[in-house]
Amino acid sequence: MARTAFGEVAPDILFVPEVAEYLRRSVDSIRWLINTKQLKAAKLGGRVVVRRIDLEKFVNDAFADAS
Repeated sequence: MARTAFGEVAPDILFVPEVAEYLRRSVDSIRWLINTKQLKAAKLGGRVVVRRIDLEKFVNDAFADAS
C-alpha cells in the first residue's frame, strides 16, 4: 500500500467512485474512460476496480501528451 502526503495508508485498488473523486470527475465520465479503454480497469468480486499504479500512469501520460 502507498502512503499519502500526510502519512496515511492509501489503498492500491480503487473503486470507480474513488477514482472519480480523485480526478474530480463524475462517475459516468470515469466509466466512459474505462469503456473506451483509456483507463485500465478490471472486475474484482463483481465490482469494477482501478489499480492506483494504472491511475497514476493515466495522469502522467496526460501530462506527457500535453508537453
